[in-house]
Amino acid sequence: MALKLLHAHEPARVADCTTPPTLFVSKVKRPSVASSTTVCQDSLVQLNARNYPPGSTFTWQKGGVDVPNAVDSVLVVRGNQSGTYHCIVRSPLCSLPIVSAPLVITTNAKLLVSISAGNPIGVPCKEGTIKLTSNSSGNGPLKYQWYFENQLIPSATSNVFDAIETGVYTLKVVDGFDCANVSGALTVITYTPPKADLSTSRAGFCNGEKVTLKATQGRTYLYRWLRDGQEINGIKDSISVTQTGTYTVKITSPNGCTTESNQISVVQYDDPVVSITSSGNQICPGGTLVLKAQGKDLKTFEWKKEGKTAQNGVKSDFIVTQAGSYTVTVKDTNRCFATSKPIDIELVTKIETTLAPIPSFCGITSAPFRLTGTPTGGSFSGKGVMGDVFDPQLAGFGQHTVSYSVKGSIECMNGESRQDVLVSPSPQLDLGPDKDIIKGGSIALNADLGPDYRYQWSPTTGVSDIASPTPTLSPSQSTKYIVKAIGPSRCVATDSIYITVFTPLYIPDVFSPNQDGVNDTWEIKGLEDYPDAQISVYNRWGELIYHRHQVSLASFDGNWNGNPLPIGVYTYHILTEPKGRVYRGFVNLLR
Repeated sequence: MALKLLHAHEPARVADCTTPPTLFVSKVKRPSVASSTTVCQDSLVQLNARNYPPGSTFTWQKGGVDVPNAVDSVLVVRGNQSGTYHCIVRSPLCSLPIVSAPLVITTNAKLLVSISAGNPIGVPCKEGTIKLTSNSSGNGPLKYQWYFENQLIPSATSNVFDAIETGVYTLKVVDGFDCANVSGALTVITYTPPKADLSTSRAGFCNGEKVTLKATQGRTYLYRWLRDGQEINGIKDSISVTQTGTYTVKITSPNGCTTESNQISVVQYDDPVVSITSSGNQICPGGTLVLKAQGKDLKTFEWKKEGKTAQNGVKSDFIVTQAGSYTVTVKDTNRCFATSKPIDIELVTKIETTLAPIPSFCGITSAPFRLTGTPTGGSFSGKGVMGDVFDPQLAGFGQHTVSYSVKGSIECMNGESRQDVLVSPSPQLDLGPDKDIIKGGSIALNADLGPDYRYQWSPTTGVSDIASPTPTLSPSQSTKYIVKAIGPSRCVATDSIYITVFTPLYIPDVFSPNQDGVNDTWEIKGLEDYPDAQISVYNRWGELIYHRHQVSLASFDGNWNGNPLPIGVYTYHILTEPKGRVYRGFVNLLR
């Protein structure tokens, strides 16, 4: 036999083996709520053993016979199991079993409930009543409740009821022991026409859906449904429709009276239109993007990623933190659903910008430099920058910062690279003034601007080293030399020098045109190198007494206009060549 565990309501106590346990009748599973020992048929009561020693076991008996499987301190008794019950308690603390006082459970007789109907009173198909009467018997005062079509009729609590509507009526009766029974259904046919109220939970339907129309219920009614005045299929008190139109229903009761309901117009709602808008379709790692569901009269939202419902995606705005394909399914105020086109969100890594190297500039007259940067689509800025060109003339001398910036719709698509550009003044190259050298001679020049320069001389004839900053020039004839110095930062400096190569003249300061064959003419040695030389001789009054402009002409012989000139000092002027050397001096004429 199983051991009985203490219930929560059983206090620990010293074993009392002489006092029999008591039995208490309660509601089922409510041991503290007392119940009558008189039980309605098909109802339940609970017998509770109390005041027994700790660790007891239990045996229940009905009429002196053990109740099968009844080994707990509680026993549930059905209403049709009336009889005398007692409980036998056995405890390891007691030498003999302890038996409770008997408890008698009595089953109350089932109520007899029936109803009857009198004759109809009133005008057919207009109004009238039929009196319904209870034919019931039971113990104690009876309580009544009338029902129409299984619906409770408020305030209908008398043993009689004036039925107005045609239909099925029942009566529930409760006796003094709260035992209840319900009468059989009675179909009552009155003169009153049936009620014909037509209702619907919504005035329209969405694409692919239905609308249910409900009419006044009556198990004995006949129904004829109409759309736009034309009869349609439907014989019950409700129909589901998928077409627009104006609906009514004609209800006929068993008395042959017919009533047409109110009209209900059913429309088809337009499908909601929803689209997803956002500031872009890209997000940075760890970033967010807000998607917005746009549409008219939207009520609920369900966001999905790759077809799966997203957590917390029940509002018009949805925060995206991952790449993927997103949609939103919405319901509008008409309870119609629609799903947006998907929007694909791309995860973008941080871009890296580069600015191609920009050379330094020597002088502001250097050619502008075209700038390049990656990724493409950015913009250049800085002093001297116009579009994608750096102009040193616009920038001026000094060190300037050039920037290349890329601006994207999100932070990780922004980037900037910078570079310092130096515009330095051009070097000054000075070979000095033009030089004269005697034919066959040479001259050393210095064009040195530093070790970072390279040099080019032109022409190369007569130059000891055309790449040297300090060559020796030995021209065979008068020559204009140009030197170009090319240095860092694209610095270029040039200068030129004219080297005049001349033959020295020997000019006698005396001659004697006396016809003795010695120094009869004024002979100037070296003129053969100056075929275009011009020689002029003047007397003391500045008169030109001799002029020679070709080497082939005769030398000065001391005569003027065929007449001998007097002894004296004469002034000369010699121009070796156009823009050449000039010799001035005096010559003595002796006889």
